[in-house]
Amino acid sequence: MMYGNITTFFDKPVRDFLKPGDVTDFSSSAVRLRCSYDQDHTMLTLLADLLEQPGIEALEALVFGLWMEGGESYDVGPDPAIELLVAKKHKLPNLKALFVGDIISEENEMSWIGQGNMSPLWAAFPGLQHFQARGGNGLRLGKIVHDRLDTLIIETGGMNKSIVHEVMEAQAPLSHLELWLGDEGYGDTTSLADFGTLFEGEVFPDLKSLSLNNSTYQDGLADAVANSVVVGRLDRLGLSMGALTDKGGQSLLASDRLTHLKKLDLTYHFLSEVNRAGFAGGSNS
Repeated sequence: MMYGNITTFFDKPVRDFLKPGDVTDFSSSAVRLRCSYDQDHTMLTLLADLLEQPGIEALEALVFGLWMEGGESYDVGPDPAIELLVAKKHKLPNLKALFVGDIISEENEMSWIGQGNMSPLWAAFPGLQHFQARGGNGLRLGKIVHDRLDTLIIETGGMNKSIVHEVMEAQAPLSHLELWLGDEGYGDTTSLADFGTLFEGEVFPDLKSLSLNNSTYQDGLADAVANSVVVGRLDRLGLSMGALTDKGGQSLLASDRLTHLKKLDLTYHFLSEVNRAGFAGGSNS
């Protein structure tokens, strides 16, 4: 959720880097860079300083927090930092995890976060296993062709269907896919039709964990997933934080394709007590 910054990432404790010396053991830490309204540094200066630190080549996990600086508009994006990261890719030969947007609600609402073009990352960092982004405004993933990318998480308050299409066309061995779809009032243009290849099992043969969250059409997603081909591959299914009602709940309860799941996450829903009881003992509902 967006009420607190992450404290661990890629199974490593997150440590803030604001100046040289703040982090010395790069192999055991996930380093976070973030700006604030009362400090002079910029995301570019922070990143440039970080990349010159002794031992930086051991870094495996990097987090970008707030990149908006004093006097800038809310929709400023991280493109300059992404461009520098790619230009200096040789400094981070072991980068395996990247989170672009550890930004909480008191810093900027998720639906206001200005994102950028992530497409240069895939070729620049062939060892990347985990990519996560928060905010959908201006986000572009491009053509994802990657041999190691295992986890892809995109959190938005309103997702443009172009992002879903880029995800569905990804050529990567994803085992965990998590999409926060959001609300039409905040820019969501997705529909069930955008997930056709996913539901039919035509993409991501290694997928074990799927979460389609934060949607106004959660009932439709529940029905489609409950009757899908892909659900047979999964160990974990998430349909949380959306407008899931008894209609979608009944689709899940009636399906005989979900009994093998190790986890069914329906956290934050609109199920009645009667239908909620139907999931007792088998899910976090």
